[in-house]
Amino acid sequence: MSDEIAKYKNSKRRHKDQVAIDKQIDLAKNYGYHKTDSDMNKWKYLTQPHRNHKKHIFNCGDPKCTMCANPRKVFKEKTIQEKRFEQRIDHERENGKDTEID
Repeated sequence: MSDEIAKYKNSKRRHKDQVAIDKQIDLAKNYGYHKTDSDMNKWKYLTQPHRNHKKHIFNCGDPKCTMCANPRKVFKEKTIQEKRFEQRIDHERENGKDTEID
């Protein structure tokens, strides 16, 4: 790491990670996620901010949660992306365009 370019890249990466963590903490404070416990110091996302590094604050992590889970598993229906794709293909077929799906 004696190379100046390597030091710059490392510091830039660490700064980017810290900015992402700070954004998650600000979102949590603004949306009142700390109000589940009256003592703010006991709240794990403020006392241990690096929990927010790879996990977003609005993702509870429960696979059975209706807000966080995959709609194919919870509601037995297709995702928005799959519906959009099928709608586009149907629209192109109605207009006479030949679509080949690889």
